[in-house]
Order: sequence, then C-alpha cells, then structure tokens
Amino acid sequence: MARALSPRERVLSALDHKQPDRVPIDLGGNQSGIHIKAYMRLLEHLGIQDDNVQFSDIAQHIVLPCEAVLERFHADVRYVRPLSSYRDPRNPGMQKEGPNQGIYDEFGVFWGIDAGKSLDEILYLDPVGHPLAGASSVSDIEAFSWPDGKDPAPLKGMGDFARTLHENTPYAVSTGTIGNIFEYITFLMGFVKTLRFVRTKPDVIIATMKHLLQYWKDYTAAFLKEVGNNVDIICINGDLAEQAGPIIDPAFYAKHVLPLDKELVDHVKRIAPVKVNYHCCGSVPLFIPHFVKIGFDALNPVQISAYDMEPCSLKQRFGNQIAFWGGLCNTQETLPFGNPLQIRADVQKNVECLKPGGGYIAANIHNITAEVPPQNIVAMFDAAYEFGRY
Repeated sequence: MARALSPRERVLSALDHKQPDRVPIDLGGNQSGIHIKAYMRLLEHLGIQDDNVQFSDIAQHIVLPCEAVLERFHADVRYVRPLSSYRDPRNPGMQKEGPNQGIYDEFGVFWGIDAGKSLDEILYLDPVGHPLAGASSVSDIEAFSWPDGKDPAPLKGMGDFARTLHENTPYAVSTGTIGNIFEYITFLMGFVKTLRFVRTKPDVIIATMKHLLQYWKDYTAAFLKEVGNNVDIICINGDLAEQAGPIIDPAFYAKHVLPLDKELVDHVKRIAPVKVNYHCCGSVPLFIPHFVKIGFDALNPVQISAYDMEPCSLKQRFGNQIAFWGGLCNTQETLPFGNPLQIRADVQKNVECLKPGGGYIAANIHNITAEVPPQNIVAMFDAAYEFGRY
C-alpha cells in the first residue's frame, strides 16, 4: 500500500499531475467558501461550536470555517488573507452612500445594499458604486487616484501567520484573491459599460488594465516579501464567461488581456515557487488553451452546469495541461435542492471523471450558498472523501 501523504504533499502532487493517495479536498477559499447562513446551520447540525465566527469576505458573506469543521471534512488547504479582510459579522463597519449602506474597497468601489434592509436580511453585497462610471477617455483613467499596491499596512501580521501554518501544520497554504485584472474593470466602471467599451473604446479598457496590472504586481511583491516561501498557492480572479459562453471575444482576450495576465503570473513565479489557482466562472473551454499558455496551474470553480463543461469531457481535453479545482456537485440545482443520495451520486460521477492521474482538487463549485441544507453539505464532502481514494 502506498504511503499516506500529508495534506500539503497531496495538494502539490495533484497540481503537478501526479496521482496522490486520494483526491485533495478544499473548503474555505474566496470561491470555495460557505455563506454565513449555511455555516451557522452546519455548525448546529454537526454539534460544533465556533465562538469566533468571522467573515473572510464580507461582500460575499462567506466565513472562515473553524478548524473543527475543516478537520471533519478532511480539508487539505488552509488560507492566509490580509488581516484587514477579517471582519466581525456583528460589526462589519458598514457605511452609507446615498440610499445604500455598505463598504468601500481599496479602489473606491462601493459594495452595498438597500439601506432599508438589515445585515441579517441580505445575502451579499453588490458593487453599486463605480468610481470610474463617468470615465470616457484614457486621460480619465490616468487621472484616477489609483491605490498603492506597495502599502505594507494591510499585510501586517501575515508573515507570522503564514509561517506558523507552513512550519507547524501539515496543510497546503493558499492565499485568498491577490490579483484581478480584467474582471475588476466591471466593478470600477460597471458591467454594461465595461463590455460596451471593449467594443467601442478598447484603448480605455487597455489603459485601465495596465494600471490594475501595476497595482497587483506591486501588491503581490509586497505580499510575497511578507510571507516568504510559506505560501504554496496564490489565487487570481478574472471572470470572462457566463452560463452559455464568453462575455468577451476570446480573440480580444488573447490579444489584450492574456499578455497582462501572463506578465502577472510570470512576475509572481519569479518571486516565489508557488502554484497559481485561477478563478473563472461559467463556460470557459474556449479560454483554457490561453490559461495554459499563461501558466495557470489550476482552474476554479469548474462550473459543470455551464455549456460545454461536462467533467469527463474537460478531463479528456485538458486534463494533462491544467488541474481542475472544484467541480464536486451541481451548485445551482443538486446541492441546494437535491437530497443526500442525489448529491452522493453526483459527486461520485464528477470525481470519477476528474480524478484519474491526479490534476484534481475537490471543492464545491463556487461558494456554498445560503439556502443549502447542512445534510447536503455533509453528503457532498463525505462522498468526496469516499470516492476520492485511488
């Protein structure tokens, strides 16, 4: 019988397309997390007490799963995030802007909700205030007050935290999101305006992406300086698709976005020996060859309910080029509305498609949403552990 691997060895073997002892499991990332409402019901269901529930991302209302929950589900990954992103759900520092209440991010995007609702009544925050909504030219982009990615203040304490995780625990250590070039323009300008400018004013989009690239290069350099070699995986975001296919022409992506994404990945990998987990929702097969060229090691969340995202087909076409991170159970239908037996069958099918030869990390497809019953969450992770054995 093969030696049982440590969680870190298991994850890195899978990302290197080597077959580990079992499929690694992940819960708790920025796109593999759990909504606070689902989490609180899960704690009660499992009989686990968490006296320090915190948001890991207040915009998505996802929480930091406690160690007892992560151990119950055999999770192999632990996360390092800036301390400023750890917000107490009971005192999140909400602000008001016009009719909305919410928070500003470092770029000045306002993530908010209707001020007539309480925090307990809403499920997440939307980007409702776009600081570049009025921009119409490259000069407007140049005149914008861009944040300083070199600012060390948000990174305070992360070095010690990452070092403790890496030296004193067996887990793979991952970042939250520390890069987002194209998608973030939709937050800065608004979704419709961004897609319109892709066709009508590409020079404005390109100028904005170049500023975002510089910010994330500065930020990742400061981040990796702080944590040293105590992080194994970094996460980059960049949604490019929806349920039926791309939201932008793949040719535009190849010409204008790919070189900037690649510059960021090359920059990161020159600094530290890390793997890159790239998040892109929706139907993405037309982009995967580009992702491989860029140097992304894994694709998350593997939205199997989207067009042309059948897991066996994905594995056959791309499984030797990029690892898949996610893809456990249909998040839009089966996980929230099915029963544990249906979930078990769905997980078995998907895991058996994606696990051969390594190259797969099992996780929920994006975050576990508020309505998902706790017994369905348990069924999903128990099935992942059961059917992930090689």
